[in-house]
Amino acid sequence: MTELKQVTFTPEVLERIAPDVSLQRHLAIGIRPNLRYFHEFKSIEFGNSSQIQQSSANVIASSILKSGSTTVINSITLSIVEDLYGGAKLQDYATIYPQVEILRGRSGAPTDEEMILSQDLFESFRRCRVIPSSNLRITNVGIAVKDDESGAEEIIYPDLDETQWQLANLSNMHDKAFSFVLHSHIKIYSKQVSTNSLFDLCFASCLKALRELKLPRCYVDDTISTKISIRSRKSNARGTVDSNRGTLMLDCRDEMRYKLELNASANTVSSNFGVIKKETAKDQDIEMEDGEGAAAAVVMLTDLEGEAEESSVLSRISIINSAETINKISLVSDGVIDLETLKQAIDASQKRAEFSESL
Repeated sequence: MTELKQVTFTPEVLERIAPDVSLQRHLAIGIRPNLRYFHEFKSIEFGNSSQIQQSSANVIASSILKSGSTTVINSITLSIVEDLYGGAKLQDYATIYPQVEILRGRSGAPTDEEMILSQDLFESFRRCRVIPSSNLRITNVGIAVKDDESGAEEIIYPDLDETQWQLANLSNMHDKAFSFVLHSHIKIYSKQVSTNSLFDLCFASCLKALRELKLPRCYVDDTISTKISIRSRKSNARGTVDSNRGTLMLDCRDEMRYKLELNASANTVSSNFGVIKKETAKDQDIEMEDGEGAAAAVVMLTDLEGEAEESSVLSRISIINSAETINKISLVSDGVIDLETLKQAIDASQKRAEFSESL
């Protein structure tokens, strides 16, 4: 008769082949597979990102965030759009246009996870009312003029050089309205957290970059005169048309930059929670009529991490809030989330927001 041998697995292997068993074993002893307590958030550290802005002239703000082995590098760039309606159809609050990229050592089209994260960030920043649209509108547009004697170019602004501004010949660009558009390029290295936790890290990195963002002034450079070759519609003859149109330029001098004023809701924090039933052994003295030998207790886990929690915890709570205001709550439940659990999640998220504001 063949003797049966007991097979044992290391915690790392068990987490891969039986994540639900691995998670339940850890919950039974009061600790999670990542060795954190049930209501313990993972620490977040911010690094110095000034070198990113110095190495690229297009980057106007940046942030570097590290949580465990996961690193998030965020760089914000600008573009300019013309307001064709004069501000009549603009929303009160603007948002950012993020592009999330999870580095996995390969190239190709964006994955579903990357596109979902980008869309969630786009919608969340608008709902949280972080960036007033009026603060992105371009005002006091300057003009570049040349001194006839020295040939030196000078930029004058209506609010800084009132005397010279009255003598300037304005371009047709000054009759139009323009606004800035913010683009966030997010790169994630060594992903070890769940998608919900990854959203929290990306949200925090965007807020960090926005708090330090300084917008450049804009001016019109209409000193360039070009000749464009055209073809007549009625013949093959070619001619030239003199085009002298103004070009809207960015004044990237440090002394001309001004800080982007954010709404009070910029002090928000994004937190996520997982809710799962923990199987607990009943007292052996009590015999149940139905013959069941285990009862289930609801456990709330903060800041999901690892394969066991990612695949086994199906009920999720995501909250974006400040110490005083709740901006967004989203629930995904398989029936285990009750009002008491939701209240615990809100209390934990508010305490986390209060702690972040005190730093």
